[in-house]
Amino acid sequence: MRVSFVELFIHCKKVFRARGIPYGCADDGAGVVTWSEFIGLDGLHVLQQEIPNMHPPGMESVALLVEDSGLFRFDGYKQSAIILGKLMADYALAMAETRETVRVHMQNTTRSHLLAQPAHYIASRNKGCLINYKTKHGSPMWILSTPEIAYPIFAEGTRAEEIMQHNLTAELGQYETTNLSSDDFWLVCTTETNLITSCIRNLRHEARLGAFYLTESAKLKATFEKNYNNGLEIDDHIWKQLDQIGSQTLVEATEESRLRGAGEMAP
Repeated sequence: MRVSFVELFIHCKKVFRARGIPYGCADDGAGVVTWSEFIGLDGLHVLQQEIPNMHPPGMESVALLVEDSGLFRFDGYKQSAIILGKLMADYALAMAETRETVRVHMQNTTRSHLLAQPAHYIASRNKGCLINYKTKHGSPMWILSTPEIAYPIFAEGTRAEEIMQHNLTAELGQYETTNLSSDDFWLVCTTETNLITSCIRNLRHEARLGAFYLTESAKLKATFEKNYNNGLEIDDHIWKQLDQIGSQTLVEATEESRLRGAGEMAP
């Protein structure tokens, strides 16, 4: 079946609400999944995998553990990074109002390529963004985004890690990600976008030499525009599975609810 961006967003939002995620975070999570699906990053597949990690107590217990020289360390208490990525992007942008660079380390969470959406979001606010995590196979993954490129780029592997560490400055967190576990992610929000642009330039140079594969901004942009203009083809089975979960947010009407009415004007 083929769906529009808005149709998929509404469908996904019902899933987050069914899991007890607050309205604002449910909007954010649905936005992350929908955007990721439309640019070809399998947002629905990741959503299916991470549904067990979505729980209201996790939202309430996300905590700032320590702040040290612009580095903010959080514990996600096993909440899904689909939600926490956007939450940390908003936090970093707020902190960046009073400093050039903000670094966020989130532990005890999930991680996936859907973290590209928070990076894209930060770049849309005229800041540069780096996100680093380890894949399920233990390979280092870097997501880079700046206002100058339409969509983020992805660089994975040992050689990409070497290039990034060589090009990062202390302010951008050089070597801070060395001991990342598979349950962490690390995010940088900075006004020093030229430093990230320099990293992208060096990554592209090495990728052309065959050192590793680089997922380019242009590829994601072309995929998004095609799907947005023509509608996105998705699997009927996945749609129905998510529909079953999302339908749990619907409350059967009672005689009392009919008499009282609904919405914010109801007594």
